[in-house]
Amino acid sequence: MAISSTIKSIQDIMRKDVGVDGDAQRIGQLVWMLFLKIFDDREQEWEILDDAYRSPIPEPLRWRHWAADPEGITGDELKDFVDTMLFPGLQQLQPRGDDSRGVVIRNVFEDAYNYMKSGQLMRQVINKLQEGVNVNKASERHELGDMYEQILKDLQSAGNAGEFYTPRAVTRFMVDRVDPRLDEIVMDPACGTGGFLTCTIEHKRKHYVTTPQDEQVLQRSIHGVEKKPLPHLLATTNLILHGIEVPSQIRHDNTLARPLISWGPRERVDVIVANPPFGGMEEDGIETNFPQAFRTRETADLFLTLFIHLLKDNGRAAVVLPDGFLFGEGMKTRLKEKLLTECNLHTIVRLPNGVFNPYTGIKTNLLFFTKGRPTEAVWYYEHPYPEGVKNYSKTRPMKVEEFQAEIDWWGSESDGFAGRQETEQAWRVPIEEIEARHYNLDIKNPHQGEQISHDPDELLATYARQQAEIQELRDQLKTILGDALGHAEDTTEDRKKPPLVVEHFDTLFTTEASIDKLKQTILQLAVMGRLVPQNSEDEPASVLLERIAEEKARLVKEGKIRKQKPLPEIADNEYPFEIPAGWVISRMDDITDIQSGIAKGKKNNGKKTTWLPYLRVANVQRGRLDLSEVKEIEIACDEAEKYSVKKRDLLITEGGDWDKVGRTAIWNAEIDPMAHQNHVFRARLILGEQNEQWIEKYLNSGFAREYFADSSKQTTNLASINKTQLRSCTVPVPPLEEQRRIIEQVDELMALCDRLKARLGEAGETRNQLAGAVVEQAVT
Repeated sequence: MAISSTIKSIQDIMRKDVGVDGDAQRIGQLVWMLFLKIFDDREQEWEILDDAYRSPIPEPLRWRHWAADPEGITGDELKDFVDTMLFPGLQQLQPRGDDSRGVVIRNVFEDAYNYMKSGQLMRQVINKLQEGVNVNKASERHELGDMYEQILKDLQSAGNAGEFYTPRAVTRFMVDRVDPRLDEIVMDPACGTGGFLTCTIEHKRKHYVTTPQDEQVLQRSIHGVEKKPLPHLLATTNLILHGIEVPSQIRHDNTLARPLISWGPRERVDVIVANPPFGGMEEDGIETNFPQAFRTRETADLFLTLFIHLLKDNGRAAVVLPDGFLFGEGMKTRLKEKLLTECNLHTIVRLPNGVFNPYTGIKTNLLFFTKGRPTEAVWYYEHPYPEGVKNYSKTRPMKVEEFQAEIDWWGSESDGFAGRQETEQAWRVPIEEIEARHYNLDIKNPHQGEQISHDPDELLATYARQQAEIQELRDQLKTILGDALGHAEDTTEDRKKPPLVVEHFDTLFTTEASIDKLKQTILQLAVMGRLVPQNSEDEPASVLLERIAEEKARLVKEGKIRKQKPLPEIADNEYPFEIPAGWVISRMDDITDIQSGIAKGKKNNGKKTTWLPYLRVANVQRGRLDLSEVKEIEIACDEAEKYSVKKRDLLITEGGDWDKVGRTAIWNAEIDPMAHQNHVFRARLILGEQNEQWIEKYLNSGFAREYFADSSKQTTNLASINKTQLRSCTVPVPPLEEQRRIIEQVDELMALCDRLKARLGEAGETRNQLAGAVVEQAVT
């Protein structure tokens, strides 16, 4: 019987067992049995090659002892043996000395389960495996590999959000392009079922392994980590199946649960190939293992931060990421800036829709980068459907041959990809353009106009997929907002109901314009302290304000900042809202040093001068800087420091028209000195531990916008604020730790809003195309 038929018959037997509920449990049950059968087959080979070989499994628990005999124990006796002896024995296995095989077995069984209730049905399954699977037969090993991949695909039908089987064509192409050499350490920190690692094994054997010594080097060079028990068991079995004798480097752990700083130089790797889970959220607290600027609960973003850290200098990576990463803002912008600054992101392959069908329709990209030098330009390659194909599906997946065009075009990184040419599918974007776009990497193919389909069936399928993605994003937002705005501690009937914004979310937020309203609502809730819970153990903001006041007095005494005219005490009617416990209301003047800019054309009275680039109102957009056009100004050398802009400074516009009053952005660049003009205020933090992102977010909220509108000097269509008004602006100050939590929550929600807004726009375009196609079909 063919192995695929064996597996199908086993699954049919399992469906009769009342204890096995659904595909995930069926696969989990099958795989621990398959693991023991494969391990026993490999042990037979090792015993022939090594007379001194000793099994790490106690004799009564070895497959050959209790399972191999088709007339062996069955019924209640078999069920009792598996539950009371086999599983406890393997889960509590005490390996001898440095017996790493025993450690592997214990690790894979520590979270495995026997779901079957019928010993008779279990015996039938065991006999089918014993009869139909033999890893030591060369003719069957390849077929077993194909069958195993089918098991992995089937697992996705029962799968978990954000985790998808990566098509074989994609993994082979990615590994081929990073070309891991024999002695290079290759790691997948989110290895799932081991697809990238087995492709790496095959690649190294094909190109670099020629001797038994080479094979031993290969065996030590493959590393992976997987946090979920079943995928870890699948990955371990997969590597044994691919000839890794002791897959002890495949750890059952969560790489994100470890502080980033704790990954030392000795743990750096040469190559990372990975498809990190995207669209999922990590548990609370995981993000605190990362630097504050890169904290989020979105799994894929945390993993990319980890990948950059784990690579050695000149280390290479190939990573699958969704479109949302390319255009996302907030924390994603900072992460993209880090990626492009610390690594050469030389290539982005944009995949078409449907590559991950039927698991998800989310559009994905393959990012290839090398650590150690900054990006000068990013090459894009838009992967087309093969001729005659309109979409991929489970029965018509992507094929590896489709990537031959990219391989022929690729060139060599050693000469800076000098041989690459722009084509209808490929285009080059210099780093200056990406910086001007505020690190938005979602850059469309300039060589192709908008492709409009006229096939109603194709458009209907596209629209259905887009609606599914939209609902998935809405559900994520509703879950986070529901948790944030929930009142679990309040047992009144009104408080048991979900907040209105959550209850009617699908009705309220259906257009791109409504998502802008949602983002403003999120910001309002955030600065009021409604998005994250207060923690009584946080240091009160009043203590922080005392430290700021002491530091400001010192700076004034030393002449480093000017003493300003005192402002009146904050009156009750100046409180923008009722502040939560532990918060304090302060003025901008209390927490920052505000400096007006240099006037254009200011006379320098014969002083020695220098030319500096300077920021104008046009450069300060809401929440970001547009540096696509920066001019220079002549300034006296002894005044350059006074008007300079430094990292973490807040830039706030004086005005000019209604849209420009009080626009804010943070200067995060570390470049040569830069000045600011007199219509742009610079607010510098008094104390290094302050959080400039909190102040910036508040100044962009409706409360601050209302203050600027009420305070500004108004003419027919112009408005502006002066320095005193900016100094007087009230700012709520939460405890520092709460500020951090709020910013992380806002960044996460804003990124989801951006993705939802983009998907709504795409769905709207598809709907219009569909309407046109249906009308066109009706009249022809």
